Amino acid sequence: MGVSFHVTDNSKDVISAMKAQVRQAMEACGKEMEANAKNRVHVRTGALRGSIEYEAGDDYVAVGSDLDYALAEEMRNGGGHDFVKPAVSEHVSDYENIIKSALEG
Repeated sequence: MGVSFHVTDNSKDVISAMKAQVRQAMEACGKEMEANAKNRVHVRTGALRGSIEYEAGDDYVAVGSDLDYALAEEMRNGGGHDFVKPAVSEHVSDYENIIKSALEG
């Protein structure tokens, strides 16, 4: 009497599922970063706040604005008007939780 078994390689499916989970986490973090930046930005006319958007890729998130004066507002010396840096740095644990949740799901 012999023993037989069959081995199936599911590694491509597992890798694909993991990549999808990471991408989902990047999207969720991007939405949260965008909201945090919009809540933090100095508002005069609302144009800068309205221009803040995120872009998520397979393994990155970028948040910012394409308005000419956005960088100057972010980097204003002594003005305390930065909005992107604190939107990221003050919410690191939130983003960690989003990523953890996505990867456990």
